[in-house]
Amino acid sequence: MRVYGYRFTRTGGVVGAEKSNDQGDTAEAESLGWPVGTVERLAPVDVFERSIAAASTLDEDAVLGAFVAGLGSAPHGRQTLISFAWARHLASAPRTGIDLPDCGLGQDAALELDSTEVLLRLALGWAWNEQPHRYLPDLETAAATGLPSPTAEDRERMRALLEVISAQPEGTTASELEKAVARAKIVPGTDKYQRYGILIGLAEYGLLPSTLSPSWEGFVTRTAFAEAWSGGPRSDITPPLSGWRGGIDAERAARLRGV
Repeated sequence: MRVYGYRFTRTGGVVGAEKSNDQGDTAEAESLGWPVGTVERLAPVDVFERSIAAASTLDEDAVLGAFVAGLGSAPHGRQTLISFAWARHLASAPRTGIDLPDCGLGQDAALELDSTEVLLRLALGWAWNEQPHRYLPDLETAAATGLPSPTAEDRERMRALLEVISAQPEGTTASELEKAVARAKIVPGTDKYQRYGILIGLAEYGLLPSTLSPSWEGFVTRTAFAEAWSGGPRSDITPPLSGWRGGIDAERAARLRGV
């Protein structure tokens, strides 16, 4: 954490801190198999193909279970639902000639990736859906090491979260929902954007009905994503979460309760 500029607070949260330049800290991290500051330059087609391969090994229920675990015992489980939802339909996405689908990877420009930093942020509980190439370390780690299973406490937190969502009146915005989740103290130690990450996962799953289709159900072009985002009320809340105005998909909620 120190070499990437993060530290734990006394209350269990995570905040930014001055990066450590101590060679001992770097050597300790690298001795554990975590290369520090190593940036790979990957071709979009490689990220595309590797993401498909990794996602094909993952089970839907295991991904949902990992998300539930992400509410407590395994914070990194929050991202895998988002990553998997994006990758699972890539193989069947429409293409023009040899070009990649409109999936957020571009066509030719190399994509830079510090996998250690990505995985650290996931372990600290941040999840998001803006830069799909950053999903690759998450997907490949899940495929290689398996996914966490939720504990009884994790499941109770999910039940409490679903109750908070269900209680919101029609017209509630995503920012108002985040504040309600914060007041309920369902996931202690989280900041605003960690809570948004959890809600983004639920929106990408389709539990939070939106003006943009959820990636879990089918391929969503990056053009559609960008158009939905540009029409949203806030630039820091991404679709499909930004398009939610109350409501909950009861069938998907039941499935999350049952994993």
